[in-house]
Amino acid sequence: MRKNHNKLYYGRYRHKTVFKLPGSLMFYPTTDEHLLYLKKEYADAPDICHLASFIIANRRNLKFRMQDRKTIFYSHLDKSQELIERFWDFWVGSETVDPRFKNLGKDTVGCTRLPHGKYQYQVYLKKDAQVYMTDAQKKSLWEFLERNVYNCLVTNYNIIDFLEDRSQHCFGGYFYVKEEKFLTPIYMLAQQAIEKVIQFRKVKNGSNKKTTR
Repeated sequence: MRKNHNKLYYGRYRHKTVFKLPGSLMFYPTTDEHLLYLKKEYADAPDICHLASFIIANRRNLKFRMQDRKTIFYSHLDKSQELIERFWDFWVGSETVDPRFKNLGKDTVGCTRLPHGKYQYQVYLKKDAQVYMTDAQKKSLWEFLERNVYNCLVTNYNIIDFLEDRSQHCFGGYFYVKEEKFLTPIYMLAQQAIEKVIQFRKVKNGSNKKTTR
């Protein structure tokens, strides 16, 4: 039976950092020999070269895996911050296993830093959201998100294409919401199309500022 990666790695590493990096599947096999080949073959691709160099240099200080186009690192705080700082545009989220995060409920994630520094909620739409939303609801939801650009953040292309009516299908995805009060109109417009809502709970001494090295 395959062991749960979180339990396996959190016995040693408390920080799980997830990225959606283009070309991540090219990193298999993850031997130093193959990573050096990637650096040579894609010398004009700085993200690929930096990630290959990072893995080679820190292989003994972290664990990582590529899964469903996501690259997941298990590490200590310093390496997690270094990765987020370098691959900020591809950062999906982070989780921390820490005694300060006891008794978190379902769909609640403890973190030392809120996503993008301020968003407390992550709203996931179903892959077949088009079945549950009328064109009028799609239009109203998109207009609401655009009116509240300082409180809602949409970076997922599946969601953008669906709500802008460039695609008839949703294919799933998520967007961020800053505060609970903004969830009410979203529920009113898309309740049946919402798969789940994740709440991020920041630790008392956590920081909302971007990590600097």
